[in-house]
Amino acid sequence: MRRCGSAVVAMTIAASSLGAQSAFVQMVRGDTAAIEQFVRSATRLDVTLMAKGAGPQLLRNEISADGRMTVLSLRLYPPGTTTAASPVLDARASVTGDTAIAIITRGTGPSQTQRIPTKATAQPIATGTIAVIEVMLGAARRTGSNTAAMPVFSIANGATVDMTFTDLQSDSVTVRVGASPIWLKTDGTGRILRGGNSSGTLVISRVDGAAVAKLGVPALEFTEIRASKPDYAAPDGAPYTAEAVTIPTTFGHSLGGTFTKPAKVAGLLPVVISITGSGPQDRDEYIGLGPKGYRLFRQVADTLGRRGIAMLRYDDRGVGESGGNHAAATSRDFANDVRAAIAYLRTRRDIDPRRIMLVGHSEGGMIAPMVALDEPQLAGIVLMAGTARTGRQIIEFQNKYAIERDTTLSPARRAERLAQVPSAVDSVLKTAPWLRFFGDYDPTATAKRVKTPVLILQGSDDQQVIASEATMLARTFRSGGNRDVTMRVFPALNHFFVHQPGGDPAGYATLVTDLASAEVLGVLTEWVVTHASRSSR
Repeated sequence: MRRCGSAVVAMTIAASSLGAQSAFVQMVRGDTAAIEQFVRSATRLDVTLMAKGAGPQLLRNEISADGRMTVLSLRLYPPGTTTAASPVLDARASVTGDTAIAIITRGTGPSQTQRIPTKATAQPIATGTIAVIEVMLGAARRTGSNTAAMPVFSIANGATVDMTFTDLQSDSVTVRVGASPIWLKTDGTGRILRGGNSSGTLVISRVDGAAVAKLGVPALEFTEIRASKPDYAAPDGAPYTAEAVTIPTTFGHSLGGTFTKPAKVAGLLPVVISITGSGPQDRDEYIGLGPKGYRLFRQVADTLGRRGIAMLRYDDRGVGESGGNHAAATSRDFANDVRAAIAYLRTRRDIDPRRIMLVGHSEGGMIAPMVALDEPQLAGIVLMAGTARTGRQIIEFQNKYAIERDTTLSPARRAERLAQVPSAVDSVLKTAPWLRFFGDYDPTATAKRVKTPVLILQGSDDQQVIASEATMLARTFRSGGNRDVTMRVFPALNHFFVHQPGGDPAGYATLVTDLASAEVLGVLTEWVVTHASRSSR
């Protein structure tokens, strides 16, 4: 979160103002998977969720007079911490008409606003909480029907799905979200007493009163903070200016961005366009890492601006000042947004159209070659932790990596979990358009056709996109006849090019710096300057 004097609105709400506390305990195959402590009144539901392997989550759902949830506030904390720590994410979601409005703040960074199409009657929720289902069950029973389908907007992935209830007029209700039904035993007042799934692998139990304190869940406390508008201005004394721009597209939305321009460079300028990694990102690619938050592309823009190179960075579609629907978009759609940015730059009288380059990080490193194939006149592309394998292979690796390093698992349980990964990934890849595209897309099929000069940058200890993918990419580009391919692998750097020996994603919350390596930025800048000079001849 960002604390900026009068821009901050803080309000602490004590649990005692809401009434008695209760809890649900979720057991999966005999292990405690999650404990959610909650307090509910006629107008509000407050939940503290402790899930295995994750940090604490605080949730607040505001409840309307007809029993529907209207506004969701969510706060996530790093694993191994308490709610006294600084949250890594602060979000608020509501539905107006057929649009969900999500305001998201990551770490100490600026807030980002996303507008996502949904159903007019959708209720914003965070998945995984039984207390939320209890509220919705009450609203479903008010319909007087034995079955009901209620749309919900998930703040986790921006998707709208139906939560269906059957046998509503009995004391044993079946609830289904997607393909997985659970049964719930209720009392005469509508409270959920216990539940589970048909296979018995999930068991849900209710705890009330004084026994809740014995579960060890932190006391409920929710502080709502609204961050100020992001500041993308050039720093004081910088030898470049920062101009707010609007990039038109042919897809029904525009993109809000920042154009940094060297102040004392004569003639038409070379320029770099940034392409962010996966997930809804602002133009800086802000991520809540380190003491103040990671802003890779602000670093890149500053470094290039001091060497006479302009840069255009913009909010992803559906984020910040950009329109469009991020949740419905695929990597191909994001590539089309990059092409719109290229077209915009070609209309500017201060830009040399022969010296437009791209720099993409993570998914952006996958997208840049897609754009280069469509825009062969580009002067160069830089891939930072770009992928060479299919998304399916990457997701399977990341899941197995986490399981193999989970010290709480017995050898038998670890083997069981590893065996389940392929089928679990199959299920995940069906849940959103982006995942379906990402899962099947083969970056090497594109790379072998790209003739644009390429710089490949990779951290040796990256455990999200491993270093061997850089080697695979370089080999593939060259096998297709590309004669200008440079690869650099930097020791002890993680996926974000931050120093972290081992690079385990579980350690991101403990990073002592939020700055990408100066050596990496130096190599990137020298390559860009060199290729800008070549393209000007």
